[in-house]
Amino acid sequence: MTPQPNFATHTSISFPNQFKSYAKPELVKPTIGLNDYIVLKSFKEGALVIPYNKIIRIEAAKSYSMFYFTDGTRFFSSHNLSYHARQLDTRFFQRIHKSHIVNVSQVQEVITDKVKKVMLTDGSLIEVSRRKASTFIRLFKMMIAASF
Repeated sequence: MTPQPNFATHTSISFPNQFKSYAKPELVKPTIGLNDYIVLKSFKEGALVIPYNKIIRIEAAKSYSMFYFTDGTRFFSSHNLSYHARQLDTRFFQRIHKSHIVNVSQVQEVITDKVKKVMLTDGSLIEVSRRKASTFIRLFKMMIAASF
């Protein structure tokens, strides 16, 4: 019988670096600057590579999604919002409502009335759900403090 490790004394198990390459791709977080874009697939245009800073928000349209870009154009995606939420980096994008994901760098103002709302750089006003409001406001304040 092989001896079992004593987990009370060993708080973590370290694996050799060779095992890191076998992780599932969706679980591997990219390093800063290497993956600051999303690839959107379209039957008409093929694959579009869009940098994060060009996306203002993503809105759910039943089981589809609508991307809104800084130049005023839009892109209709055949994937739902949950699919894109898994693709996007949470450092840049936050799901503030069941039907909206916003680019945090495109938020111009957070209106904290009875109903919390977000004003984006394109002038759109989006409601923040009650459940996600405190987390989003805390993140937004930290982002503002870090920019100074």
